[in-house]
Amino acid sequence: MVALLGAIGCGGGARSQPAPAASAPPDAPEPSAAAPALAAPEAPASGVPTACADPASPVCTPPGAFVERLCAKAHQDHALALFSKDTPFTRLYLRGKMDELMLDEEVLALRFLAPQKGGMVVGSGNGSYQVLRWDGTCSTGVEAEMVSRTRPPQPKTAVVRWHRIADRVQDALVASSDAVKKAHAKRGKECQGAMSGDVSASCERADKALAAAIVDYVRANGGLPQPDPLP
Repeated sequence: MVALLGAIGCGGGARSQPAPAASAPPDAPEPSAAAPALAAPEAPASGVPTACADPASPVCTPPGAFVERLCAKAHQDHALALFSKDTPFTRLYLRGKMDELMLDEEVLALRFLAPQKGGMVVGSGNGSYQVLRWDGTCSTGVEAEMVSRTRPPQPKTAVVRWHRIADRVQDALVASSDAVKKAHAKRGKECQGAMSGDVSASCERADKALAAAIVDYVRANGGLPQPDPLP
């Protein structure tokens, strides 16, 4: 099962605690016999990480302290920055539906939680991931065998929430992408300023079209303004 973290999907403990990895499925990291590499420096207060927490690990994840702050609540701007084209972090794709996660959904690996040795085995016993979704929420307890690094032909994403994007990032998106600019104008016409709640079907379609245009731009380009510092 996947437990959402925070007030909008983040927070809460994982179902297993990090421990030395035992046998793992093909898409899970293998233990390394080499001496551990120095951890990447923590992200500056004004930005997001740009390097793997452990360069020797087969799974590239952000530093743990950053992940703790990131998953305290939903952070839409940071999700866009972390999913940008040039970031090194490992992308994973769901092999099936798991609670709010969709088949073929693209997520970003935040932590690999190795199975505990001895005692009761929870889930498959192959370990699990904590992941970031495109809407800025975190999920934990994603079993290792339920994700793949093989990109599906048309990966899905959680819906990017326009009203949770900082004004300066919104401005940059509209200025940089004709597709985002057109989708934003269409959403304004259909939704008449509504952000959520009881909206028309045409507003919902326009909202999803704007989210899709943002995802396409971020995947292909990135280069958005740095998000505000995490608390």
